[in-house]
Parts: sequence; C-alpha cells; structure tokens
Amino acid sequence: MLRDFLTRLETIHSLSASLRDRLTKDLEILEVKKRDKLLRDGERADYLYVVLKGMLRSYYLRNGVEITSRFMLEYHIVVSVNSFYKRMPGYEFIEAMEDSTLARIHYDTLQKLYTDFIEFNYTARILTEHYFSFTEERLFLLRKQKTEDRYRYFVEQYPELLNRAPLGQIASYLGMNLETLSRIRAKISKRTG
Repeated sequence: MLRDFLTRLETIHSLSASLRDRLTKDLEILEVKKRDKLLRDGERADYLYVVLKGMLRSYYLRNGVEITSRFMLEYHIVVSVNSFYKRMPGYEFIEAMEDSTLARIHYDTLQKLYTDFIEFNYTARILTEHYFSFTEERLFLLRKQKTEDRYRYFVEQYPELLNRAPLGQIASYLGMNLETLSRIRAKISKRTG
C-alpha cells in the first residue's frame, strides 16, 4: 500500500532512490479502528497522515453538534492545517470512519525531509495547490449553491461516499440538516424514477 502511494507521488515528480528509501523509513504505518480519534479539539497536530486503506473524516463541534468538514479516502492526505503548520492547538477532530491503514509522519521529520531533499518541495507544492483548490471549491459550494445543487455536485464528485458515509454526516458536510437532505433525495428520486 505504501508503495502505491509513493508511485502516485512519482506522477507529480520523480523520486530519487534515496528519497524513496527515506520516505519508506520515515513514514510510519499505523492501523486504526473505526471511531478511533487521531486528533481531538484542543490538541496540537504533530502528524500528517496518508490514508492507505479505509476512510477518515474531520469535524468540529458547533453547539454540541458535529459538523463534518472533510472526508478522506484512500491516498488522501490528512492534516489539521492550522494546528500542524502553525504548531498550535487545533479546533477539530480527526476520526476513523472505517478500520483503516495509515502512513504518518511527524512534523519535525517532514521539515527535515524538505531540507534534505529540495526536489520534494516541488511535490509538496503541487499537493498543496490541489488541496487549496479543493478547499476553495468547497467554500464556493457552501456559500453560492442551492442545497439541491450541493447534493448533485456531491453525488457527481464523490459517488463512493454515498455508500461509505452516514447520511447525517453527508448532510452536515453539505451545510444542511438530515431532513433537508432526505427531502432533496426523495425529490430527485421521484424525478428520475
């Protein structure tokens, strides 16, 4: 599984044999169970994770209600951005939604990799651009789109999540309550059925 992730990195920029060896050494493989928390509100994120198998989500609490902010599937990078990069306590939870296999790297180890392998900075920049784009797209979706359009977009972009994530979490991710999501699904089903 780690080999598959490294191969994916190779599609961005070639990895020298020494960089590949170092990544293999520095990325710790971790098995987590469904509902295990990798990070809790108020903790500092010391690790960046890669999902090798399984699914995670991040969420925060608003008035005691869980609001899902991200779903991370295989080969997604998982990090509480402000907490990890600013070295401060975070405000979100990161939780396994399925039994999962992860690779993780400590903040200090990652910084040393960037120093020791300047070419790896290019790969990191391309990945960062990808995630910035994804974040902007999500913000546009939540702020500008009608609820039905948000759901349609979700179905088109992330069809595998419909079978892997509970509807309540999907609803909170889309910025609506479960009743609204159920109404939209019934309305669409009636039109297509």
